[in-house]
Amino acid sequence: MAAVPVNPIRTCSGVVLLLAALSLAGSTAPPVKPFLVYHDGDGLVFTPERTGTHHTAAFGPWSVGERLKQGKPLDTRLNLYLVFPGEQYRSQSHPEYNHNRVINKYTVDGKVREWDVFWCFVLDPTLTEDLRSEHDLLMAAHRTFRPADLFDVSDIPAHQAAAEHLGLRRMADLRRFRRKDGELPRMVIVPAGFAVRASAEQQDVPITHSSEPR
Repeated sequence: MAAVPVNPIRTCSGVVLLLAALSLAGSTAPPVKPFLVYHDGDGLVFTPERTGTHHTAAFGPWSVGERLKQGKPLDTRLNLYLVFPGEQYRSQSHPEYNHNRVINKYTVDGKVREWDVFWCFVLDPTLTEDLRSEHDLLMAAHRTFRPADLFDVSDIPAHQAAAEHLGLRRMADLRRFRRKDGELPRMVIVPAGFAVRASAEQQDVPITHSSEPR
């Protein structure tokens, strides 16, 4: 029986495609190390877990873990607030993303829970307190201020990050937050559109984190 010739180009292409598929199947998002968060002003250790989506919950140069497949907020989840501006996490190269990380509850015995993530942006330039508890965040969001006559979106603290994540690029973009009397909330809290899985426990051993992101 005559030998059947093999096309070397086709064989090589098949091998390349197989290797590429295996590489994609085995790829994972880089793990995020445990980091510190605030709960009622106290420091806790937040330990992200893998979710299998291979999509990092990143903003600017920072990350808080791997995203869950379902990013829509759920009542059964706990809350992780990313507060702009903040003194807890700072970057010399990206100061517009300096922020605090605040949670509303902590887990017990290392139990892993799902967490909805929220953007928290200070709108009032006179609100300079470093916010470290959910209570303080909710109070700031409830209170209002009357913008000065020459107030502009560039006067918003962390306005560059607010432009990227809230679309606040001009005064008209603030219309959705403005009250009937013309005042604005001192802070806005909106879903970030993603969620993570993690535990949050009291700090048994010191965790040192650089002022620079990963």
